[in-house]
This record gives sequence, structure tokens and C-alpha cells, in this order.
Amino acid sequence: MLLLDTSFLVEYESELAARSRGSARHFIDAHRGQLFGLSIISLGEFAEGFSDFRLTEAFLSRFRILNLSRQVAYRMAAMQAALPQRLGENDAWIAATALCYGVKLVGREKAFARVPGLKYVEF
Repeated sequence: MLLLDTSFLVEYESELAARSRGSARHFIDAHRGQLFGLSIISLGEFAEGFSDFRLTEAFLSRFRILNLSRQVAYRMAAMQAALPQRLGENDAWIAATALCYGVKLVGREKAFARVPGLKYVEF
């Protein structure tokens, strides 16, 4: 599974709306057959751009939503404590989710590259 960061979702939705083929759509096409997921945190960040959450649900229905757990919370706390420069709060939750589920994280946030053990792919 590949975990999609909010930055990916925003770009992907913009490309679909504009009927353009940018890096997000090329990434999806190059990984056909792959399961895509996103953190519940990314769902919340992405939903901020919509006034009708039915549209949000329709768009996100193709992705598996990974929820938070105690394991994710403890992983996030330990990760933040170990980093010389902490991640932003939401990015920390997203990174910890990827670490706990053992999946690659796909996005554009350069700060993710600082997280030891995180498999991060910029698209």
C-alpha cells in the first residue's frame, strides 16, 4: 500500500478537475494495481477545501482510510521526541501512521525526509 499525503490529494484532485495530466495522475497511472490509502488526518485536511462533504466522500471513496490508534500515538510521540527539529503536528501524525502500518508515504513535504525509517517518495 502507498499512503498518500494531503499534498498529493490536493494536486491529484486539481489535475482531475482541470482534466490535466500532471505528476499526481502520472504517479497513479504508474502504480496501477497498487492499493492507495490515506491517514484520517489527511482526510480532515483535504475536507477543509469542500463545503459539501458528500463530494469529499465521493472523491475519497477509492482510497483506504487508515485510522489513528494508540500505537500510532506512541510512535508519533517517540518520533517527535527523537527529531532535532519536530514536524508540524499533522505531518507528525501522518508520518507515524505510515511507520506503524509499514507503508511508503507519497507527497511533497520535504520535512518527511528527516524521519528515520520512514519510506518517503516525492512524486
